[in-house]
Amino acid sequence: MYTPTGVRLTTHRAPELTMRFHFVGIGGAGMSALARWLRQKGVAVSGSDLVESPTLNALRALGVDAYAPHDAQRMGHPDWLIVSDAIHPDNPEVIEAQRREIPIWRRSQLLGWLLRDYKVIAIAGTHGKSTTTAMTAAILEAAGYDPVVFIGADVPLPEPWQGNVRLGHGDWAVVEACEAYESFLDLQPHIALITNIEADHLDYHGSLEQLLKSFVRFAKRVPPDGYLVACGDSPGVREMMQMLHSAGGHERPPILYGLGAQNDLEAEIRERTPTYTEFRVHSSHWNLPTEPIIRIPYLGDQNVQNALGAIAIALLLQIPFDTAVEALAQFRGVKRRQEIIGEAVGITIVDDYAHHPTEIRTALSALRQRFPNRRLVVVYQPHLYSRTRDQLHGLIDSLATADFVVVTDIYPAREQPIPGVSAALIADGLLERESPPTLYVPIKEQIPQRLLPRLRPNDVVVVMGAGDIEKIEPVLLRRLEAQGQARRLTVAVLMGGDSPERDVSLLSGLRVMQALDPEKYYAVAVDPALLKGGGEFWGLQELLTRERPDVAFIALHGKHGEDGAVQGLLELLGIPYTGSGVLPSALAMNKHAAKIVFREAGLATPEGLLVSDCEEDTLERIRRRLHLPLVVKPNQGGSTLGTTRVFDWSELPRALRKALAYDESVLVEEFIEGVEVSIPVLGRREPQALPPVEIVPKRGYYDFQAKYVPGATEEIVPARLPNEMLHLLQETAIAAHLALGCRGMSRVDVIVHETTPYVLEVNTIPGLTPTSLLPRSAEAAGISFAELVERILQDTLDDL
Repeated sequence: MYTPTGVRLTTHRAPELTMRFHFVGIGGAGMSALARWLRQKGVAVSGSDLVESPTLNALRALGVDAYAPHDAQRMGHPDWLIVSDAIHPDNPEVIEAQRREIPIWRRSQLLGWLLRDYKVIAIAGTHGKSTTTAMTAAILEAAGYDPVVFIGADVPLPEPWQGNVRLGHGDWAVVEACEAYESFLDLQPHIALITNIEADHLDYHGSLEQLLKSFVRFAKRVPPDGYLVACGDSPGVREMMQMLHSAGGHERPPILYGLGAQNDLEAEIRERTPTYTEFRVHSSHWNLPTEPIIRIPYLGDQNVQNALGAIAIALLLQIPFDTAVEALAQFRGVKRRQEIIGEAVGITIVDDYAHHPTEIRTALSALRQRFPNRRLVVVYQPHLYSRTRDQLHGLIDSLATADFVVVTDIYPAREQPIPGVSAALIADGLLERESPPTLYVPIKEQIPQRLLPRLRPNDVVVVMGAGDIEKIEPVLLRRLEAQGQARRLTVAVLMGGDSPERDVSLLSGLRVMQALDPEKYYAVAVDPALLKGGGEFWGLQELLTRERPDVAFIALHGKHGEDGAVQGLLELLGIPYTGSGVLPSALAMNKHAAKIVFREAGLATPEGLLVSDCEEDTLERIRRRLHLPLVVKPNQGGSTLGTTRVFDWSELPRALRKALAYDESVLVEEFIEGVEVSIPVLGRREPQALPPVEIVPKRGYYDFQAKYVPGATEEIVPARLPNEMLHLLQETAIAAHLALGCRGMSRVDVIVHETTPYVLEVNTIPGLTPTSLLPRSAEAAGISFAELVERILQDTLDDL
């Protein structure tokens, strides 16, 4: 006997509660629930998981020796190993247990063994088993049964509930029974309920017929004095019943419930409203109060069926009908089933576990009942490669009932990728239809940034899937709150970095932090050059592991700050940021590439040549192509570091060596004599050029010291040029800004020779120090530094 992943299991032996149990994969919902139960019984428990989690901390508080990652040396000397179905044979703790001949069970074997002295109600089915299990537990709890409950979803109730487990002291246990890998065959139910059967988990079962046979084996585990209850509305259930009958059936005929007249317990839906569903109950099997009418505070026909199943069990246990009805009226559902996460700026976020086509269709139908006349925006994460392959057309059809769809990549769980299977197939199938509009965003962390500009007031965003897609919900909610400024926003100010312009960047960043309004923003200093932060600074580790900031204000200069590198990191993390995107940043930083773009846009730029050494043939090529005087500078650098003016050919080798010390390639340009001007540009949708700044260095050359030493350069705003030329310069700056695809802000450096503006370069993150040109130009335009910082930041927030 083996687990689905191939771990060999122990059979024909049983443990004792005096033994020590070690759980491999203890952080999972089902595994942690069993660990809690064993601890309640006073049993010694240890366990490991892949990564740390709040679940491990909670288990430690109960006395469980829980740790991460898996480590055979830390395992100690357990008597029995329990593995989740996701654990593979190459797990180091499994290997060590096999070496020591320690018995190994899967989770369901332990559950079945612990329930051996209980009267078990096992609830199985393709859909709805978590909700039906919780409803049944609520009725038994209300009737004073004090049941033990194991369920596949968290129940938001106080003690004795502990998330997905209720450790009662009664004789009955209510258990969600999973068909995925026939784990339900480890149970011995007194009452078995089957909600429905559809093709699913075919990666294990292979076909619908084999899945039906598995349910037949489950049904046959009910003893002669037990009961089999099933939803007669399900074609799969009806087919399974025929197979069960052919195999000898059961001592007692099954009890069927549902919306159809063929059922022993039938519901007639009378009213559907945004807050409740009302139905009348008929029965040919039980004597009920005269045509009782039930109102439940949850929506969708599937929940009427789920409630009927729970009522059927209550009637079998002779629980008063009114007790069951009152318990259902008070029932508030389970987590991740049409769960409202929050609302901001008129947009509601809902979490739902639906991942099978039928579940998606029924969930959206219920949500239309709850939110009539509102647009349903579905963010869907497919679950498993095999399910995506097997259910592809059904997934496309069911998602097509939404008003807008975002598809992200497949959550693989225990599976390896299957060639030719991708979430893009779902997106492509939807895009081939006229509606709904569809986005494919492979990296889920990027969904908020891509989705928010497309949302409208009154939208309902349904985050849907069985993987980890719910992780984007708090981010999405925070971004919506940021739009409405409903709270103080966390701004990560990125500064420092590892380029030669580090000191300038620190000055820019600290000045930005001082300018941010503390009533509106909580500023965090982040230095990407640090792996781990210290003092007042975060490093990369904190940026990656702590709660994500609402927005990043990039005050980095030079390599890894302006060249698209940090922008790409922020894109992967899903953190909005100020300034230009990855490609415009990379183009602007690469001066030679930018010159090609300028020429394509019809802009004048000095003649230049890109070189990577100072060998004699390179020198000769420069002498043939260009004319003195020259400007030699690192191709990807800033702040004029490594830049030299060359007036004689003998000076060229030294100038090249100097530039090559800063970069692997060097741009050699013809020097254009004229007025040096810098024109800042602000804005995303409609960029605006600020007043041009005329640069007059006192030493005659605008080098690093001239830029940053106060008083070293005279900066005249506006430049002393005719109005027509000032207007032309502003048009040229906007043209260069747009040609590269810049956004938010830039500074365009120009030389005016006679009547022609020559574009030298575009700086996508201009300096923000007291001597920097952007703040000087903004001040001349009546924009204070604090207002400038706010404007740059709001430009980004407006796009959320």
